[in-house]
Amino acid sequence: MTAQGTSEMTIHKGHWPTPDGETVVVAREWPDADAARAAFKSHEGLVSFTAYEGIDHDGAFTYEQWTSEDAIQGLDGAPVFHLYRGHRGAGAPGCLVIVSVEFEGPDERRQRDWIDLVFEALESEPARPKGGISGFFHLSTDGTRVLNYAEWTSAEAHLAALAAPGADGIGTTDAWKKVQTYPGMSGGSVKRYRPVFSAVAA
Repeated sequence: MTAQGTSEMTIHKGHWPTPDGETVVVAREWPDADAARAAFKSHEGLVSFTAYEGIDHDGAFTYEQWTSEDAIQGLDGAPVFHLYRGHRGAGAPGCLVIVSVEFEGPDERRQRDWIDLVFEALESEPARPKGGISGFFHLSTDGTRVLNYAEWTSAEAHLAALAAPGADGIGTTDAWKKVQTYPGMSGGSVKRYRPVFSAVAA
Protein backbone atom coordinates (compact mmCIF):
# COMPACT_ATOMS: atom_id res chain seq x y z
CA MET A 1 0.00 0.00 0.00
CA THR A 2 1.16 3.53 -0.61
CA ALA A 3 1.76 6.18 2.00
CA GLN A 4 -1.49 7.86 0.94
CA GLY A 5 -3.43 4.70 1.81
CA THR A 6 -4.38 3.74 -1.73
CA SER A 7 -3.72 0.33 -3.22
CA GLU A 8 -0.80 -0.38 -5.51
CA MET A 9 -2.50 -1.78 -8.58
CA THR A 10 -1.16 -3.60 -11.63
CA ILE A 11 -3.03 -2.42 -14.73
CA HIS A 12 -3.34 -4.53 -17.86
CA LYS A 13 -5.80 -5.64 -20.52
CA GLY A 14 -7.76 -8.86 -20.65
CA HIS A 15 -7.53 -9.99 -17.01
CA TRP A 16 -10.25 -12.35 -15.82
CA PRO A 17 -10.66 -11.97 -12.05
CA THR A 18 -11.05 -15.07 -9.90
CA PRO A 19 -14.18 -14.69 -7.77
CA ASP A 20 -13.20 -15.10 -4.14
CA GLY A 21 -15.55 -15.92 -1.27
CA GLU A 22 -13.46 -13.75 1.05
CA THR A 23 -14.22 -10.55 -0.88
CA VAL A 24 -17.37 -8.57 -1.55
CA VAL A 25 -18.34 -7.74 -5.13
CA VAL A 26 -19.81 -4.63 -6.69
CA ALA A 27 -21.47 -5.11 -10.09
CA ARG A 28 -22.10 -1.94 -12.06
CA GLU A 29 -23.55 -1.32 -15.50
CA TRP A 30 -22.34 1.54 -17.72
CA PRO A 31 -23.54 3.05 -21.01
CA ASP A 32 -20.32 2.14 -22.85
CA ALA A 33 -16.75 0.88 -22.41
CA ASP A 34 -15.28 4.39 -22.12
CA ALA A 35 -17.52 5.13 -19.12
CA ALA A 36 -16.55 1.83 -17.52
CA ARG A 37 -12.81 2.49 -17.98
CA ALA A 38 -13.16 6.04 -16.59
CA ALA A 39 -14.81 4.69 -13.43
CA PHE A 40 -11.55 3.13 -12.23
CA LYS A 41 -9.79 4.75 -9.27
CA SER A 42 -7.35 2.94 -7.03
CA HIS A 43 -8.57 2.78 -3.43
CA GLU A 44 -7.54 1.13 -0.19
CA GLY A 45 -9.48 -2.14 -0.06
CA LEU A 46 -9.94 -2.55 -3.82
CA VAL A 47 -8.71 -6.03 -4.79
CA SER A 48 -9.56 -6.10 -8.49
CA PHE A 49 -11.43 -4.00 -11.04
CA THR A 50 -12.29 -5.32 -14.49
CA ALA A 51 -14.22 -3.43 -17.16
CA TYR A 52 -16.09 -5.29 -19.89
CA GLU A 53 -17.77 -4.08 -23.08
CA GLY A 54 -20.94 -5.57 -24.49
CA ILE A 55 -20.41 -8.06 -27.30
CA ASP A 56 -23.87 -7.76 -28.83
CA HIS A 57 -25.13 -4.62 -27.11
CA ASP A 58 -23.82 -1.12 -26.39
CA GLY A 59 -23.60 -1.38 -22.62
CA ALA A 60 -20.60 -2.08 -20.41
CA PHE A 61 -20.07 -3.72 -17.04
CA THR A 62 -17.57 -3.60 -14.20
CA TYR A 63 -16.87 -6.39 -11.74
CA GLU A 64 -15.10 -5.09 -8.63
CA GLN A 65 -13.77 -7.11 -5.71
CA TRP A 66 -13.29 -5.36 -2.37
CA THR A 67 -11.89 -6.50 0.96
CA SER A 68 -15.08 -5.55 2.82
CA GLU A 69 -18.35 -3.72 2.39
CA ASP A 70 -17.00 -0.85 4.52
CA ALA A 71 -14.10 -0.36 2.08
CA ILE A 72 -16.31 0.21 -0.98
CA GLN A 73 -16.03 3.69 -2.50
CA GLY A 74 -18.64 5.53 -4.59
CA LEU A 75 -21.31 2.84 -4.39
CA ASP A 76 -24.08 5.07 -5.83
CA GLY A 77 -26.77 2.45 -5.40
CA ALA A 78 -24.94 -0.36 -7.25
CA PRO A 79 -25.74 -3.81 -5.84
CA VAL A 80 -23.25 -5.50 -3.53
CA PHE A 81 -22.80 -9.28 -3.66
CA HIS A 82 -21.17 -12.16 -1.80
CA LEU A 83 -20.06 -15.33 -3.60
CA TYR A 84 -22.21 -18.32 -2.61
CA ARG A 85 -21.29 -21.21 -4.93
CA GLY A 86 -19.10 -21.65 -7.97
CA HIS A 87 -17.19 -24.02 -10.18
CA ARG A 88 -14.52 -23.69 -12.85
CA GLY A 89 -13.55 -26.19 -15.52
CA ALA A 90 -10.86 -26.21 -18.16
CA GLY A 91 -10.57 -23.76 -21.03
CA ALA A 92 -9.56 -20.22 -21.88
CA PRO A 93 -12.39 -17.68 -21.44
CA GLY A 94 -13.30 -15.52 -24.40
CA CYS A 95 -16.71 -14.31 -23.26
CA LEU A 96 -18.23 -13.31 -19.94
CA VAL A 97 -21.95 -14.04 -19.56
CA ILE A 98 -23.70 -12.15 -16.76
CA VAL A 99 -26.99 -13.74 -15.73
CA SER A 100 -28.97 -11.53 -13.37
CA VAL A 101 -32.10 -12.76 -11.58
CA GLU A 102 -34.39 -10.60 -9.47
CA PHE A 103 -36.88 -11.76 -6.84
CA GLU A 104 -40.02 -10.27 -5.31
CA GLY A 105 -38.67 -8.87 -2.05
CA PRO A 106 -35.68 -9.83 0.12
CA ASP A 107 -35.24 -13.49 1.08
CA GLU A 108 -31.74 -14.94 1.44
CA ARG A 109 -33.09 -18.49 1.79
CA ARG A 110 -34.87 -18.14 -1.55
CA GLN A 111 -31.68 -16.85 -3.21
CA ARG A 112 -29.70 -19.85 -1.97
CA ASP A 113 -32.46 -22.30 -2.82
CA TRP A 114 -32.64 -21.09 -6.42
CA ILE A 115 -28.86 -21.38 -6.88
CA ASP A 116 -28.87 -24.88 -5.35
CA LEU A 117 -31.62 -25.79 -7.81
CA VAL A 118 -29.43 -24.61 -10.70
CA PHE A 119 -26.62 -26.89 -9.52
CA GLU A 120 -29.06 -29.80 -9.27
CA ALA A 121 -30.15 -29.07 -12.85
CA LEU A 122 -26.52 -28.98 -14.00
CA GLU A 123 -25.92 -32.36 -12.40
CA SER A 124 -28.99 -33.76 -14.16
CA GLU A 125 -27.52 -33.02 -17.60
CA PRO A 126 -26.06 -36.02 -19.45
CA ALA A 127 -23.41 -33.68 -20.90
CA ARG A 128 -22.43 -30.09 -20.12
CA PRO A 129 -22.80 -27.52 -22.92
CA LYS A 130 -19.69 -27.19 -25.07
CA GLY A 131 -17.77 -24.01 -24.32
CA GLY A 132 -18.99 -23.48 -20.76
CA ILE A 133 -16.02 -22.95 -18.43
CA SER A 134 -17.29 -21.60 -15.13
CA GLY A 135 -20.21 -20.29 -13.15
CA PHE A 136 -19.88 -18.21 -9.97
CA PHE A 137 -23.19 -17.48 -8.26
CA HIS A 138 -23.46 -14.41 -6.04
CA LEU A 139 -26.11 -13.29 -3.53
CA SER A 140 -26.94 -9.60 -3.25
CA THR A 141 -26.65 -8.36 0.32
CA ASP A 142 -30.18 -6.92 0.18
CA GLY A 143 -31.60 -10.39 -0.48
CA THR A 144 -33.32 -9.57 -3.78
CA ARG A 145 -30.90 -10.64 -6.55
CA VAL A 146 -28.65 -13.41 -7.79
CA LEU A 147 -25.78 -12.76 -10.20
CA ASN A 148 -24.02 -15.52 -12.12
CA TYR A 149 -20.55 -14.61 -13.42
CA ALA A 150 -20.11 -17.25 -16.13
CA GLU A 151 -17.05 -17.70 -18.35
CA TRP A 152 -17.43 -19.20 -21.83
CA THR A 153 -14.92 -19.89 -24.55
CA SER A 154 -16.83 -17.56 -26.89
CA ALA A 155 -20.11 -15.75 -27.37
CA GLU A 156 -20.86 -18.17 -30.21
CA ALA A 157 -20.54 -21.14 -27.85
CA HIS A 158 -23.01 -19.59 -25.42
CA LEU A 159 -25.50 -18.78 -28.19
CA ALA A 160 -25.20 -22.34 -29.53
CA ALA A 161 -25.96 -23.76 -26.08
CA LEU A 162 -29.08 -21.59 -25.82
CA ALA A 163 -30.22 -22.71 -29.27
CA ALA A 164 -29.57 -26.44 -28.75
CA PRO A 165 -32.56 -28.71 -29.52
CA GLY A 166 -34.67 -29.20 -26.39
CA ALA A 167 -32.78 -26.58 -24.40
CA ASP A 168 -34.68 -24.72 -21.67
CA GLY A 169 -32.26 -21.93 -20.85
CA ILE A 170 -28.94 -23.78 -21.01
CA GLY A 171 -30.22 -27.22 -20.10
CA THR A 172 -32.38 -29.92 -21.64
CA THR A 173 -33.72 -31.83 -18.60
CA ASP A 174 -36.96 -31.34 -16.66
CA ALA A 175 -34.95 -29.92 -13.74
CA TRP A 176 -34.39 -26.73 -15.75
CA LYS A 177 -38.14 -26.10 -15.89
CA LYS A 178 -38.10 -25.77 -12.11
CA VAL A 179 -35.27 -23.24 -12.41
CA GLN A 180 -37.15 -21.22 -15.04
CA THR A 181 -40.48 -21.24 -13.14
CA TYR A 182 -39.19 -20.83 -9.60
CA PRO A 183 -41.78 -19.00 -7.43
CA GLY A 184 -41.00 -15.38 -6.62
CA MET A 185 -38.83 -14.56 -9.63
CA SER A 186 -39.70 -11.11 -10.93
CA GLY A 187 -37.21 -10.47 -13.74
CA GLY A 188 -33.74 -10.94 -15.05
CA SER A 189 -31.34 -10.58 -17.95
CA VAL A 190 -28.58 -12.40 -19.82
CA LYS A 191 -25.77 -10.28 -21.31
CA ARG A 192 -22.47 -11.15 -23.00
CA TYR A 193 -19.22 -9.18 -22.55
CA ARG A 194 -15.49 -9.19 -23.34
CA PRO A 195 -12.81 -7.73 -20.98
CA VAL A 196 -11.20 -4.43 -22.03
CA PHE A 197 -9.36 -3.18 -18.94
CA SER A 198 -8.29 -4.56 -15.59
CA ALA A 199 -6.42 -3.62 -12.44
CA VAL A 200 -5.45 -5.96 -9.63
CA ALA A 201 -3.84 -5.28 -6.26
CA ALA A 202 -0.11 -5.83 -6.39
